[in-house]
Amino acid sequence: MLRTLDNPPYLQVALDTPDIESVKRVVSKLPKSDRILIEAGTPLIKRYGSEVISQLREIRDDSFIVADLKTLDVGALEVRIAQQGGADAAVVSGLAFPLTIKEFINEAKKVGICSFVDMMNVPDPLKALKDAQAVPNAVLLHRGIDSEAVAKHSWDNLKNVKEKLAGKALVGVGGGIELELAKKSIENGADIIIVGRYITGSSDVESAANSILKFMR
Repeated sequence: MLRTLDNPPYLQVALDTPDIESVKRVVSKLPKSDRILIEAGTPLIKRYGSEVISQLREIRDDSFIVADLKTLDVGALEVRIAQQGGADAAVVSGLAFPLTIKEFINEAKKVGICSFVDMMNVPDPLKALKDAQAVPNAVLLHRGIDSEAVAKHSWDNLKNVKEKLAGKALVGVGGGIELELAKKSIENGADIIIVGRYITGSSDVESAANSILKFMR
């Protein structure tokens, strides 16, 4: 059954470390909150496969888990892999061929999970959606780790994308976000704040997550 995201904003904790024991420690220390989404990051899934989702559920069974596949081809097939692995949502890359994105979104609806489109390195997110002729549950405006030093942040597109997708899709931002950037993102209307290292690299995971959640209460 589709688990909806109808009470934003949300904190999406990105588990990008390809070390399952480290990831388990982080998940076990996250505060319990219906505003937290757990992201099985791309490196984690590449190393362990979709089976890693069930390992996360052993620790936090009721979590909303996002499989960050960043699919570039065979969209429908990869949605089924995520759904069969137990994910509540899966991510397709906005750089994918428009038909791939469309089939990804349609298959997600069919099997009952949410579809996210990651717009990392996509110059015009709205055009990518128009070309795909489909609207996902969430659009993620994402600055990659390797580009953080030189790339502009996603807020440049946030207002415009939010206005165009109002009532149709959530809009998230990610990429090197820590406390002040999280606060700024929420103030600028982001529905999903994607945070990795600020939380996963903290000596006090619970406090780091709560420091962002406080802006959402």
